[in-house]
Amino acid sequence: MNENIIDVLVYLFENYLSEQANLQEQYTKNSIYDGLEQAGFEQSTIDHAFDWLLSIHDKTHQPVEQSADAIRIYTNAELELLDEEGINFIHYLESSGILTPNTRELLINGLLNLNADNIDVDDLQWLALIILFSQPDEEQAFASMESLMFDPPVDHEH
Repeated sequence: MNENIIDVLVYLFENYLSEQANLQEQYTKNSIYDGLEQAGFEQSTIDHAFDWLLSIHDKTHQPVEQSADAIRIYTNAELELLDEEGINFIHYLESSGILTPNTRELLINGLLNLNADNIDVDDLQWLALIILFSQPDEEQAFASMESLMFDPPVDHEH
């Protein structure tokens, strides 16, 4: 995989897609593209990142219906991307209510679309945050994911 695709996605999110960036200035695709090239990203990597962002907005994605006791079985292709720590992290996000079955599947499909060879938990956090930000009615889940990533743990003294 070209690790730079995740780097481009994180850079895009931090500089152009986040709520703070949207409040500062309205960007055009061309100005964002130019900014990414000036930041040192290659054109093909930028194109792949834009394609990935469009894929998570795909309206043909069918909602996942699942019962409360359903178990997600990972395919061989998914297991090649995710190690046990990554799978456990996705399960943690889902059991915490941050990911729904639908957003979990968007995350896993997004991973497959990256053609990655190794995804770590840090990458999963960023990709989950970007996916939650892009989905309607996921504001609370986005805030919870953002808190998980950026708020220091609370130290409780006894």
